[in-house]
Amino acid sequence: MSTEAPTTLPERDYLQMRLAIAALQLNRGAAPSYRVIFRIALLNDSRVSVRLHGRKWTLRDRSGATRIIEAERVFNQYPVLMPGCAFSFSGFHDFSQPPSSVTLRLFGSDQAHSPFITPPLVFDRRCFQMRRS
Repeated sequence: MSTEAPTTLPERDYLQMRLAIAALQLNRGAAPSYRVIFRIALLNDSRVSVRLHGRKWTLRDRSGATRIIEAERVFNQYPVLMPGCAFSFSGFHDFSQPPSSVTLRLFGSDQAHSPFITPPLVFDRRCFQMRRS
């Protein structure tokens, strides 16, 4: 399944998607950069098996710049989640300006090979606040 599928894919809520951990790291240097670090947990709480084929990230920074990243695989895998099974992955995204929005959608197919896209997982805005010690 191509992750470049039109947005007319049916949205299915087969998976419980949860942001387990998120943090913002400031990298100081000649040009400061911001890194959003995350861990996402997925649980198939439906009655059907699903295979994940890809992901779509929508990343926005405070300047208004938006990046769309679509890619096959979910962290180098095409995981199959049977009912009741879980899967988790970690990663990060780098920004040249402070981030303001991060959204994830996953592409997949169910056991009848019908394609779907998940509802968006929206990172809470508190993930983008710098913490002062």
